[in-house]
Amino acid sequence: MITRLLQKIKDNNMKFNILIVALLMASLAGMAQRQFDPQTIELIKTKKIAFLTEQIGLTSKEAQKFWPVYNELDKARFDLMDKKRDLEKGIENSKQKMSEADYRKLAIEMASMHTKEGKISEEYNLKLLNILPAEKVVKLYLAEGKFRATLMQEFRKSHGDKKENEVK
Repeated sequence: MITRLLQKIKDNNMKFNILIVALLMASLAGMAQRQFDPQTIELIKTKKIAFLTEQIGLTSKEAQKFWPVYNELDKARFDLMDKKRDLEKGIENSKQKMSEADYRKLAIEMASMHTKEGKISEEYNLKLLNILPAEKVVKLYLAEGKFRATLMQEFRKSHGDKKENEVK
C-alpha cells in the first residue's frame, strides 16, 4: 500500500504531494495518543494517508483542498474525544460519593458531547461536499471505518503474537 502511495507521488506532481503529506503529518503530530510511541504514531498516520487516498481516489487538485479540511475535522474530533476521555477519567477517579444532582449534571454533559460530535459531523460534511463529489465523501466515511477495523485487526494480531511468545 505504501509502495503504491510512493509510486503515485512520483507519478503525480511530486513536490505538491510531498508538501501535502508533510502538512498532514505536522498537523496530526499534536493529536497523537499518549499510550503509543512516536514511531508507531507516525506509522499509523502514514498508513491512514495511504489508505484514505487510495480508497477515496483523490486527484491532486482534490487532495490540495481536501487534506487541510480533513485535518481540521480530525483535530476537532480528537479534541472532543480528549474532553470525553477526561470527563470519564474524572468520574472513574472520583473518590467521593456523587449525589443524584452530580450524576444528572454529568449525564447532561455527556449528552452534550454527543450533540457536539453530531454538529462537527454536519459542519464538516458540508465543507467536504463543497470540495469533493458526494460519492467521494461517502467513500471517505466508509474508508475511515475500514481503516479503524484494519488497524484494530493489526493491533489484535500483534498483541496475540506477543502473548503467544510470552507463553512459549
